[in-house]
Amino acid sequence: MTLNVNYRKAKQDDWKGILELYNSLSDDDLYLRFFTFHKLTEEEAKKIADTREHYTVIAEINGKIIGEASIYFDGEFAVVVHPDYRKLGIGTELVKRLIEFAKKTGIKKVKFYTLPENYPMIKIGKKLGFKIIEREDEVYAYLDLNNENVILEKT
Repeated sequence: MTLNVNYRKAKQDDWKGILELYNSLSDDDLYLRFFTFHKLTEEEAKKIADTREHYTVIAEINGKIIGEASIYFDGEFAVVVHPDYRKLGIGTELVKRLIEFAKKTGIKKVKFYTLPENYPMIKIGKKLGFKIIEREDEVYAYLDLNNENVILEKT
């Protein structure tokens, strides 16, 4: 099955689609994203769509938002993909686009924190060459963009 996924920078009026995306997540998904059981509010969805304090890229199919990834100017980022569209490379592509944004804007290191049981996020990090540091209760991963030989996918 070939999906026609469109990737683009979020716009302020995307907040409703972002809220729908987060509302499609299970409690476990939300726990992995926020480290606590937390339902996204309308106000928080509007903040994700407002890219003045961060950069957000969305993935959409036929106008439906099926993924979003946001990076802050300190290099920390997070990714969410709709449960029906996982294991299709969408999360990896979203992170690649954040890395490209970071390179263009002078961010020197991109990083994420996740829980040890968030295997998909750890897998994306490994695939893209992140240094993974596993601790008892969290995983920290980073990619140093000062290195000109940064690869965007291991073969």
